[in-house]
Amino acid sequence: MKYLFKQRVIAFVGVIFFMGLAVGVSYLGMYKLTEYLSYPDVVNFSFWVFFAAAFFFFFSPLLAMLFPIVFTGKQISVTSGKKLLKAVFIILGLTVLGMFIFSERYTASLMDKGYTECPGIPSGWMPGIAKKYAIEPSFCAQH
Repeated sequence: MKYLFKQRVIAFVGVIFFMGLAVGVSYLGMYKLTEYLSYPDVVNFSFWVFFAAAFFFFFSPLLAMLFPIVFTGKQISVTSGKKLLKAVFIILGLTVLGMFIFSERYTASLMDKGYTECPGIPSGWMPGIAKKYAIEPSFCAQH
């Protein structure tokens, strides 16, 4: 199937938009990871930050499926599509594994550094998504 010029332009705009979105999400995830690793006085820890940091790597193969449409006007081949989807699932699996490993290692390092887990749900977070840790128990109520 040959795509029309208009469809190719729409695909190009979509690639640019979603590439920017993926880069932005990964940037924010990396920013938050560096904040975590600076060990501030109060940490609102969510293991989903690791997923956000790796989002670009997870999402890139999906965007690569649109490149043939944009540049040649043809669909991606079935074999290439299968390879890219396999890459997506491998990256997703590694990302989920990394999320759990980072979560366990980081929370253990917080405890080793003397942080205490604050009771309740951190402000602005959904239940079960984040935990608040503070270097001093009195900081739990302040931030």
